[in-house]
Amino acid sequence: MKTTFAIAAVMMAASIGMPSTAGAQQAADAALMAGEQQEADFRVIAARCGTPAFEKAFYKQSRAAVAAGLVVKNRDPVQVEKTVTSLRRSPVVLVATQADCAAELKRLAEVQKRRGELLKGKKK
Repeated sequence: MKTTFAIAAVMMAASIGMPSTAGAQQAADAALMAGEQQEADFRVIAARCGTPAFEKAFYKQSRAAVAAGLVVKNRDPVQVEKTVTSLRRSPVVLVATQADCAAELKRLAEVQKRRGELLKGKKK
């Protein structure tokens, strides 16, 4: 009886200490989706807060970043683009009021600047 209990205790301790492969896969999937969700959010914010010219320029650069693999590495850019498009959320959820737009546009301008440098580096 004591032996059965000891074996069960050891097995339970071992199973608690070992990471779940399903859990690891879910974490990897969540990391991939984070980049795609962020990109979708950027596009929505550009549309809500920016001028039509800004939105067009940001969208064009965003698509180029996806195609270059800057948003999600080691994955088909066509699939990433489809996922980004499907993850677009309501603009009101992301930017509640027009007063919030100034800060968001500043952040998007920084993203554009960084990406511009990265995209130029990829072309060389």
